[in-house]
This record gives sequence, C-alpha cells and structure tokens, in this order.
Amino acid sequence: MAEEKTKKKATVSPASSGTSLARRTEPLGLARGIDSIFDEFRRSFDDLMRPFWPWTTDIEQAMTLPTRYAPVDLVDNGDSYTVTAELPGFSKDQVDVQITKEGVSINAECKEEKEEKRKNYLHRERTYSSMRRYIAFPEEAAPDKAEGSMKDGVLELKVPKKEPKPEEKPRKVELK
Repeated sequence: MAEEKTKKKATVSPASSGTSLARRTEPLGLARGIDSIFDEFRRSFDDLMRPFWPWTTDIEQAMTLPTRYAPVDLVDNGDSYTVTAELPGFSKDQVDVQITKEGVSINAECKEEKEEKRKNYLHRERTYSSMRRYIAFPEEAAPDKAEGSMKDGVLELKVPKKEPKPEEKPRKVELK
C-alpha cells in the first residue's frame, strides 16, 4: 500500500522544459481591456468608412467577397418619400427592390461570363458584383402605392406616406 500512495503523489511534468500543461487562451486583465478598446475602435472605423471603402479591417470578414453599399438619398417630401440610389453597372433586370411600411431593401447582383476561343488557347473570365442597402423610413409608408424607375444606373423610388388616422378623443360616460 505504501507503494500505491507514492505512485499517486507523483507529479506530472510537461513534455518539454519551459512549456506548461495548460495554456491560457485569452489575455488577462489590463491586456483584455486594451484589446476590447481597439476592437471597438476598429468596428467604429469600419462602419464610418464603409460607404467609401467597402472592405473591412477584420481578418475573418476580409476573406469573404466584399459587398458594396450603394450611395442612397432619402428625401422627405411631406406626403411621400423619395429614395434615390446610385447603382452604376447594373441594369433594372439585375435590381431587386422590396418595400415594406418600415423601409426599403435594395439588392443588386451582376454575374458575367466571357469566353474567347482561339486556335491555341481558351480565355475565360467570370465577374460577380453585388450591392445591398436597407433604408428605414422615419414614419410608416404605404408600400402598395410605391412607384419606381431606373435610368442610367440611378434608381428612383417614390413611396407615399401612410395616411394618419385621426386620433379618437376619449368619450366621457355618464354614470347612472
């Protein structure tokens, strides 16, 4: 029994000197706080620069294809909204517009393939580009009465506002 107790008390050592059995995966205390400040700054900077520079500084997102954001103007005309979006390089067949009472979603997608065959070679090119944008309306709109047109890569939508219902005044009830 004395031999069993000595075996149980044996210490476990790392495979090579200078290494620990368990590595810490996240920074401690002050280092974690500083990292979170810079992460927040990087996200804020990405959000600010997205209309001008569609790529991000986040390494994981940088590996995906960038989605560009279309420059959009929303004008309140009093009784309606006018939404103008610049979509250069897209035809009206490649643009999808969805309007709800809360806002408008604009999606554009373009896929092209070119192939050139000659005697000694074959040349193929494939391109893909997309733009997405969602604009929220400050007040409810009437999506069933919306109209839209597209000319020279500029999309223009006219969305009437929903008619406000008159507020009902409370009625006083006389008790008998």
